[in-house]
Amino acid sequence: LRHLPRQGMDRLVLALLLGYCLFSVSSAASKKPNFLILFADDMGYGDMSCVGHPTIKTPNLDKLAAEGLRFTQWYSAFSVCSPSRAAMLTGRIPIRSGCTGKGWLGGVFRNDAIGGLPTNETTFAQLLRKDGYSTVAIGKWHLGQRLEYLPTNRGFDEYYGIPFSDDMGSSAWKRDGGVFGTDTPLPLLHNTTIVEQPVNLDTLSERYVNYAIDFMARSVKAGKPFVNYLAWNHVHTPDFANKKFCNTTRRGRYGDAMSSMDTAIGKVMKSLETLGVADNTLTFFTSDNGPWLIRRLAGGSAGLLFEGKTTTWEGGVREPGIAHWPGKIKPGGLTEEVVATYDIFTTVLTLAGVPVPSDRIIDGKDMSDILFNGGKSKHECLFIYKGTPEGPEKPGLWAIRCGKYKLHFFTNTHLKVRPIKHDPPLIYQIEYDPSEKYPLDSSTAEYKEQHKIILAARAEHEKNLHHVPNQMAKGSSKDYALCCDPHSKKKYPTYPNCTCNPENWDAFVCRPVGPRFLGDDKDPQAYLYPYPHDEM
Repeated sequence: LRHLPRQGMDRLVLALLLGYCLFSVSSAASKKPNFLILFADDMGYGDMSCVGHPTIKTPNLDKLAAEGLRFTQWYSAFSVCSPSRAAMLTGRIPIRSGCTGKGWLGGVFRNDAIGGLPTNETTFAQLLRKDGYSTVAIGKWHLGQRLEYLPTNRGFDEYYGIPFSDDMGSSAWKRDGGVFGTDTPLPLLHNTTIVEQPVNLDTLSERYVNYAIDFMARSVKAGKPFVNYLAWNHVHTPDFANKKFCNTTRRGRYGDAMSSMDTAIGKVMKSLETLGVADNTLTFFTSDNGPWLIRRLAGGSAGLLFEGKTTTWEGGVREPGIAHWPGKIKPGGLTEEVVATYDIFTTVLTLAGVPVPSDRIIDGKDMSDILFNGGKSKHECLFIYKGTPEGPEKPGLWAIRCGKYKLHFFTNTHLKVRPIKHDPPLIYQIEYDPSEKYPLDSSTAEYKEQHKIILAARAEHEKNLHHVPNQMAKGSSKDYALCCDPHSKKKYPTYPNCTCNPENWDAFVCRPVGPRFLGDDKDPQAYLYPYPHDEM
């Protein structure tokens, strides 16, 4: 080196520094954490064996909790599917995106919906993909089935799944058609293409697992960090279970479906170890909303919490929650801090070093301090909507939790869907009384103080609300129903239109199907729907 001229020395040093900088950038990029989000459908707070369910066995979820951090106060953004998922992806409570239902009783997107998650909303997948992440959505989407609303146009490189609930189309497991919208066979999409209709539900979870593992392997091989949003169709009715799981649990068909999902989760988690990325992957597990109690034994259990799906009681919005990251999150942890599903948005962006959007209100909080340091919740209040406001007497905001107290302006139950107005509002000390059995006496100083605090929080919250188009009020149209072949009757005259896989009508169906069916052998899955679908 000493024989080099000064100019040559300068060039060499510059080259070495440049190489070091490039190496540092490359190393930093390779060390960005991966994110795996495991999202159950309609699973109750009490449905895991690690929380005490006596006849449901979930060894893989129990292992995930034992090796990570389990949350006792994890809240969904909403008590039904679409709004909850919109919030998780955007970090914003669903009233801000127009996804809280066409009216004050709430709702979800139909299988032929005109609207969807608005394209001016930003998902964490969009932001992470810009930062070099590979992104995939697998499973249930339920944020619009039209092209512009599908995952591949919302930040995900790939999509493989059913774009709405598994009861929103006919299949071997549910021959009486979809719950909502146009009666078409249940489709399976790869990116934007229908690859199977009706889908064979018996092999679906296994295919989800295989796709997830293949995606992660390809990402690792390419040297790219990944986001894997794996939204199971389990354990939504019709509680499908293949031959391996059929009649294998003491909890009946729901237990069989839980066992199927738990086994699938175990395979995905094992693959992280095989791929050598377990120590660099943050995994979240939770559910979109509480158990669908109107389905009786075909639905799950909220444990000690009151009520379930479609309500703003704790059983409708408090969910199981687990975070797992070997070497980062201490194993065997249990936290009582209040978090929400939409905190996932802010947390993954922060950990990836991606700026959280500053051009809009983000409701999600960074959970890092809770995950790694046993820190405190950053939430002062959670605003729990039932639907979209329709005037002063029909508000969308039904409940608010601030600190240890929760207030209800209106309530309903799965059997009594007509809203009950509470004047004065009900207030519970929710950490003393998670079952919401004993409201505070409205004449006490404690009640009056908390009432004042919570109403002030509501007033401040409402200052930051802005009118946005109501996506679900846009309605639906059979023109937007997904159909692999509108003229399939010519080819398969004995099967419903839009059939491209007639063999799947004869797929295995585990019998007996469940406790809520009309019950003849020709139509084993004709579920009863005893209340208006728009209120689900």
